[in-house]
Amino acid sequence: MSSRYLAAFLFALPLLAQSRCEQLTSAQVPGVTITSAKEVTAGKLEIPGGRGAMQVDVPAFCRVAARVAPEVNFELWMPVAWNNKLMAVGNGGLAGNINFNSMVAPLRRGYAASSTDTGHASASTNDGAWALGHYERIVDFADRAVHVMAQADKAILRAFYGGAPARSYFNGCSQGGHEALVEAQRYPEDFDGIIAGDPANNWTRHYAGGHLWTGLAMDGDGFLTPEKVQLLGNAVNEQCDLLDGVKDGVLNEPRRCHFKPETLLCPGADAPTCLTAAQVGAVNKVWAGLRDEHGDLIYPGIVPGGEVGPGGWTNWVTGTAPGKSAHLNLGIPFFRYMVFEDPNWDYHSFRLEAKGGFDSDIDFTDNKLGALFNATSPDLSAFRARGGKLIQYHGWSDPDITPLNSIDYYETAVRVNAKGGNHGLRETKEFYRLYMVPGMQHCSGGPGATQFDMVEPLEAWVEKGQAPERVNAAHAVAGKVEFTRPLCPYPQEAVWDQKGPNTEAASFRCEVAVR
Repeated sequence: MSSRYLAAFLFALPLLAQSRCEQLTSAQVPGVTITSAKEVTAGKLEIPGGRGAMQVDVPAFCRVAARVAPEVNFELWMPVAWNNKLMAVGNGGLAGNINFNSMVAPLRRGYAASSTDTGHASASTNDGAWALGHYERIVDFADRAVHVMAQADKAILRAFYGGAPARSYFNGCSQGGHEALVEAQRYPEDFDGIIAGDPANNWTRHYAGGHLWTGLAMDGDGFLTPEKVQLLGNAVNEQCDLLDGVKDGVLNEPRRCHFKPETLLCPGADAPTCLTAAQVGAVNKVWAGLRDEHGDLIYPGIVPGGEVGPGGWTNWVTGTAPGKSAHLNLGIPFFRYMVFEDPNWDYHSFRLEAKGGFDSDIDFTDNKLGALFNATSPDLSAFRARGGKLIQYHGWSDPDITPLNSIDYYETAVRVNAKGGNHGLRETKEFYRLYMVPGMQHCSGGPGATQFDMVEPLEAWVEKGQAPERVNAAHAVAGKVEFTRPLCPYPQEAVWDQKGPNTEAASFRCEVAVR
């Protein structure tokens, strides 16, 4: 929604500020249609189905469904007991639905909560057919939808409560992390504080060098069965788990792990206790990432650690059979419907160069959609100038989006923020901090301390000027906490003091350790 539409919206609605929730549907707003507005009483709410209906406990709120022309649908939930703040939440995969599940927690905390389908409806986050022949939908998904939703949210909040929110926040992981960095870089006025988790911000390179490269590595003789994944994960932990001084199945800094899959090479025929040459080669490809024929890195690989478990390699990297990897399930629709615009496109046809690089089709993809999709600009000066605060986190054991992508982006931002002879870290930490989460897989889960709350630290930073020096995290099984750890602002990491119990966060200090 343009600033002209927003101004018209704000002018059209002031008389409704004290009206009942249902009367919001009478607003006549250029470019925006409020399709429904209903009062919801405190108690059980059934979140709409389509991807699994469920009942949740909610406080009383006004539930608004609306659309920004042409096709950006969103919902805004406005609690009776409002904390005078807005929390918009992000999506996953290729989106296509409103993220109702993620709206519940901020609503319970008193936030007005909002989410969008990003301008299209689809049956799953792996579906890309909606994009074929609809470039405007691609623009909404990659760039515009969250921005226009944020503008409409603020106008509706002013109409309903009689005033704009005191603070506005965004929280998203994966595609939601991509949306978060799009907002920080391109629309710095939308939110005061932003949380970007495991972001897919280097989009075109991730989809080629992450999704296709990884999927193809496991598509054929290189495929690892769940038993072989377990074998690999056990061997990695055997060699590298104790590098941080704590035997807990978690690699504190995986870049210190130099495990060679060749140590598992079968001496003869294939067997359950070893890897074939093709499997060793596939693992090396996944860890090394994609390089061009000159050896230059196109996109980094994932790192050792966290291979086993329900959110590990069998869920993302290998899949249940060759060619069934989640990387392929996500990568193919993007290239089929958005890049090559051919429903029959075969991922095996993605042009490989002499030494394994993807140069030809990488360049084509970057030139066609890179400027739209890639939220990789390290220039956050406008967001910083208005007092914005950005918290980014990434699981070290993420088998989907490599954690090295987050580190690369953060280190680039540090260099851009350098002033005079300073290397830029001090200036960057004033408004932007990255937290690497040992043992966390994609956005959640894994053997590490993966349960944490970034909202409260962000609130304290934005509203009180209290920068988060460390964030407490826990590992729990069936609701029982087994150990806690501090998450430290990168490049620091949690180091055990060798004195207190290594199951308690208080026994760890944040410091820059030697790699």
